[in-house]
Amino acid sequence: MIFASEISIRMICRFLILFPLVFCFQRSMAQQADTLSLTLPQAEQQLLQKNIPLLAQRYSLDSAQATIVTARLWDNPTLYLENVLYNQNNSRVLDFSSEGERAAQLSQVFKIAGQRNRAVKVAQSGSRMTEYQFYDLLRTLRFTLRDDFYRLYFAEQSINLYGEQIISLQKILHAFEDQLKQGNVSLKDVLRIRSLLYDLQSDEAQAHQDLQSTLSDLQQLLRIPATTPVKPVLPDGALQPPAVTVFSYPQLLDSARANRYDLKMAQENVNYNDLNLRLQRSLAIPDVAVGLTYDRQGNFRPNYNGLSLSIPVPAWNRNQGNIKMAHASLESSKLQLQGTQDQLEHDVMDSYQQALRTQQMLQQVDPAFASDYNHLLGEVQKNFQAHNLNLLEFIDLYDSYRETVLKLNNLRYNELQALENVNYSTGSSIFQL
Repeated sequence: MIFASEISIRMICRFLILFPLVFCFQRSMAQQADTLSLTLPQAEQQLLQKNIPLLAQRYSLDSAQATIVTARLWDNPTLYLENVLYNQNNSRVLDFSSEGERAAQLSQVFKIAGQRNRAVKVAQSGSRMTEYQFYDLLRTLRFTLRDDFYRLYFAEQSINLYGEQIISLQKILHAFEDQLKQGNVSLKDVLRIRSLLYDLQSDEAQAHQDLQSTLSDLQQLLRIPATTPVKPVLPDGALQPPAVTVFSYPQLLDSARANRYDLKMAQENVNYNDLNLRLQRSLAIPDVAVGLTYDRQGNFRPNYNGLSLSIPVPAWNRNQGNIKMAHASLESSKLQLQGTQDQLEHDVMDSYQQALRTQQMLQQVDPAFASDYNHLLGEVQKNFQAHNLNLLEFIDLYDSYRETVLKLNNLRYNELQALENVNYSTGSSIFQL
């Protein structure tokens, strides 16, 4: 009885030790199993709400608006007070009596030549450029998101293909191993099938690595926990996108000129430098300071009141350096604008031609090709197991099927990517999938 009780105690202790580990393992597996199904609109909404670079750029918008508030403010008035430190007439320190000397002056600086209005316009132009930077960043992030989304979707399709072929080939391999034991097939045939299985498993592992890299990029964009798998969901019509030929190159170019925020930013940069040049020229005209003066024991008479007016004499410093820098920046921004316009035209043409070529290639593919090929592969497996096909013919057809389906998936991805390139180059969602 004592021996049995000791065994029970040991079993209870082991259970108490292992139970937390088993519970944590099951909880971890449950967390990993919670796959997040995500449509493209949902992903874009989460991008707007959680993406850190985008949220940080929004604070830049607030900062740019604050510069406008600062530019509109008037200069603060200056108050000057003076009192006698030691009155020698009555031997008083800091004499505040009627016999003491005290003076006061209040002055205000006035900017002339429209300097304040020009500074406000420069700040407003800078704020618009910050806004354009935000929308251009959004355009880039949205393109990156959609590309990762489509890449992840078709990577999963390819991995599913590998999984189906591996399961099917494992069944064939087990059947051949049984036949090998009975002496009905040769060891060479079994090794050849096993080698094909290892190749498939190796390709599947590489596909998983590519998928994980894309998944990580997507998770970082949307700030999804690294432990949460994401399953991209595409609607039925997404794989039949609209034809590119609906639009012409001039139409796409007009859309790009109206919607590309990097172009708007380059145009606004020219305007900013032009306004800044005007501001620097106006700053060559000195400010005027107007003041009121009071002197208790003045030299002219007691309780002296006066009006003061001061203005710097622009003898040497007439803001020549800043004017020259502003003029050089203006000319540079004009060249940058021309370069941006040239780049825009090439971007639209390249994306348009790429989309045309991709859709032309897909139009040559029979829509029923994939289903027919799947049926053909099933027949191939049946005929191979019935010994109506030799091993070389089976492997050739098996490899041909896999390569064809993978290329078809890649071609469909290329089509969606090409259409997104058109959207990116035009700065608009012309092709809604």
